[in-house]
Amino acid sequence: MNGETYMTMVAFLALFSWIPQIARIIKTESSDDFSLWATGILAWANGSFLWWAYVIQDTPLFIQQSITCAMLIVFTVLVVKYRRTWR
Repeated sequence: MNGETYMTMVAFLALFSWIPQIARIIKTESSDDFSLWATGILAWANGSFLWWAYVIQDTPLFIQQSITCAMLIVFTVLVVKYRRTWR
């Protein structure tokens, strides 16, 4: 297996890691145990990687980061929507 194939598999597994968290928020209708700070930092970091992929014209990284940013948007909306306590 070459490096590109391996990293493609890693990217897909990383993307699927969001599904259990999103499902848990929807099932429990609570996001109090998820940090808004951590969510914001992840959004900033992945948005930066998306911008960088665009700048260096790295299509695979751009696709992966686009999907990750889309998942982060869904996650952030759910965290805010189901937040019961604001600290």
